[in-house]
Order: sequence, then C-alpha cells, then structure tokens
Amino acid sequence: MPDYVSFTKIWHNKPYAAIDPTRPELSAAGAFVVVTGGGTGIGKAIAVAFAQAGAKTVAILGRRLEKLKETATEITSKAKNADIQVLFESADLSKRADVDAAAAALVKKANGAKINIFINSAGVMPEVGSVEGYGEAALRQGFELGVIAPFNAIQSFASLLAADAHVYNVSSGLAHIKPVPGIWVYSALKAATTKMFDYLQEEHPEWHVVQIQPGVISTGFNSHLGVVSEDEPELAGQFTVWLASPEAKFLKGKFVWVNWDVDELKARADEIKNSWLFRILLNGVEM
Repeated sequence: MPDYVSFTKIWHNKPYAAIDPTRPELSAAGAFVVVTGGGTGIGKAIAVAFAQAGAKTVAILGRRLEKLKETATEITSKAKNADIQVLFESADLSKRADVDAAAAALVKKANGAKINIFINSAGVMPEVGSVEGYGEAALRQGFELGVIAPFNAIQSFASLLAADAHVYNVSSGLAHIKPVPGIWVYSALKAATTKMFDYLQEEHPEWHVVQIQPGVISTGFNSHLGVVSEDEPELAGQFTVWLASPEAKFLKGKFVWVNWDVDELKARADEIKNSWLFRILLNGVEM
C-alpha cells in the first residue's frame, strides 16, 4: 500500500474524546438510523455508535440472518437508552426485490417513521488480478455486488428518507489514491459508487451526503488478502456519529478520511466548505 498523506497534523487510529458518541453535542436522540452491511465489521461499529449516541431506532441489513440477530443483541446491550428499538432484516442487496421488501418491513416495524440517517456500508472484495486477463464473469459479479447493490439501496430507501436526511457512503481511499497492484476492480467499483453518491447529493440538495474512507481494517471480505488492521472499526463508527452532528455540517458533499482529526477540520471549516477540498476531481482542474 502507498504511504498515506494526512490532511491534519494528527492522525487517529482509534476513537478519541472529540468523537465520543456520549458527548451531548453528538446526540442522535429521536433519530431513525439504517445501516446496510450492519451485521459485521464497520457497519456494525457504526450501528453500535449511533445506539450509544441515543438513537431512537437503529436498523441493520445484511445477508446472514444469524449474524444480524447476534449484532442486534449487542447493539441493544450497548445502547444509551433502554427503550431503543433495534431492527434487522436479511436481504441480498444485489436483488432489488429483496431490498424493497426489507426496506418496507423496517419502516413498518418503525411505525412508518421517516429515516433520518442512512448509511451504505455493505461491501465486497472482488477477485484480485491484473486488468489484462481478468475474467469477465468475475468482473460482472463484482459490479453486481459493488455498484448494483448500493444502487438498489438508494432506489429502495430514497422515498423513505426524511426531507433533511443524512446519507453516508462508506467508500475507500482506493477510489482516489494511486493504483495498488491486483485490486483494480475494487478500486474501480468504489470510484464508480463515489460518483453515484456525488450525483445523489447534486440531485437532492436538501439531503446531507458525505463519503468516507473508513480506515484500514481486516474484515471478513478482505482477510483473505492478508490485510492487517491499522485502525479500530470503532473509529469509523464514532466518526460517523460526529458527521451527523451540527459540528460537521461544513462537510456536506465531501469525501473525508476517518483518521483526520475533527478539531483540526473544524478549525478550517470555512475553507473546506467554500472550496473544492475533499472532492473527487482532476488534480489542478477544479470543475
């Protein structure tokens, strides 16, 4: 992997006081939060963090029902409020009918409430290999799981979001850093999905869309590549809660790394908000 360049002087690998979800300033009280891929890894950490921040309802989607049940129990046990509603539905995100059914079921269980915070966190690591000689079938499968799945999530949940909803896409730095041999498909899929969420923000200026690089974390879908965790998943979880707070309103429409220090980011809020900083574009050509 290439060396990382930090926008802030401080680089975090684990949670810290400024993003503690129990801070009153980061309260998610009354919020209905939905997390795709919420049964494991980063998605699970995000769901737990919002429960710790006092969310009213936390809903998770994933393929494995048993894992969702286990995670739902853990979310409940770590929640700030004893009366939190934790929901889960199994769904294959690459199948639109599955996602439509899951979305409708979650909202019904939440008594028809509008979703305040939606996080696309489901992920897949396609087969590795070089561009030349890569199998078409593997590429098509990667596209189904890496682009069609989040596309389906948007289609199924968009009409269920609150007018001022926050939408977060768990992306990857591989969408914009220099090429890493062997994982071009994953990088290309993340770049495509990032652009899709860019368009979603443009089409829905009333929403608050932010995309994140969630850290380097060994998860079920990348462990076979020998990825060694450099960051704790709780960092991404708590950083996302901070993103949903008024403190981070200047990051609307941006792409950020969870490793960057939030106090340093806030100190440059006006500069970040009113410039092309943290946008995916051609270097040197701001358009």
